[in-house]
Amino acid sequence: MNTKELNWLISHPEIEEKYVGEYIGIVGDKIVAHGKDFKKVLEEAEKESREAFIHKVPPPDKELVV
Repeated sequence: MNTKELNWLISHPEIEEKYVGEYIGIVGDKIVAHGKDFKKVLEEAEKESREAFIHKVPPPDKELVV
């Protein structure tokens, strides 16, 4: 698990509002890819780092439990 990226995501709740229903690829403290197609987001994010953190932003009426 990429703790740095997860902590950054938790500290920036506005990100989830912006990318509802999309996958986001995070490297460090930067979003490097986003979209609805997991494979495309993963491929784009891995251009930045093979250890990119991929997160699916749930709709506002759903809760994601990790």
